[in-house]
Amino acid sequence: MDAVEFVVDGNDSEAVAADIFAAEAQYNIVKLPVNKPGLMALLQENGYRFTECMLNLTHDLNESKIKAAKSLSHADVSYAPMKAPDIAELFSELEKNLFNTDRIYNDPNFAAGTSALRYKNWLSDELEKGSAVYKLSLNDVAIGFFALKKMENDIFDPFLLGLYNAHKGKGLGRSMAFCALSECKARGAKLVSTHISSNNPANIKVYKSLGYNVESVEYVFVKHRRP
Repeated sequence: MDAVEFVVDGNDSEAVAADIFAAEAQYNIVKLPVNKPGLMALLQENGYRFTECMLNLTHDLNESKIKAAKSLSHADVSYAPMKAPDIAELFSELEKNLFNTDRIYNDPNFAAGTSALRYKNWLSDELEKGSAVYKLSLNDVAIGFFALKKMENDIFDPFLLGLYNAHKGKGLGRSMAFCALSECKARGAKLVSTHISSNNPANIKVYKSLGYNVESVEYVFVKHRRP
């Protein structure tokens, strides 16, 4: 399936809609800021549907915030760079519907397994680009992972993290997110910036409890066009 994604800037006018509609593929994604009601209406009139909000979160790594976040983390959770067997285990876990709030997973137009394949391809691409993936462990048992990359100006993005299914619902979410935050700080980050979906409210609560702030919100609209 071919796909195209448009990210609308806050300064773009409604005229950008012509470019969006002219470039439509089988799967079309449009991300736009919240101050575009006219464009939002045009998208819906032309068959696009709202799927989620993407929240841009930042953390300034203030020492008092880090100390408070650490107090919420499980002391026995540790992390280390993944080796080849760990990557294989991660990819196996992804096939078990690890991210079941994902917009691809919940879209009936996609075949089963499409979401997992998307995440595996994404991580493979990021590893080739030099991004780092870490294994999370509790008492020497792998419980999940996080992946991060360095952006410009010493900004780091922990762009993907998750607990393996057997370890969900045990209060380990904050520990997972704190480990990612700690590694960003250890690598010399001056700011941590990432994006999360509104489709997982529990995740939002975790990030807020660790001292992240919401910087901006994007609406995500999608459209499937039959060949």
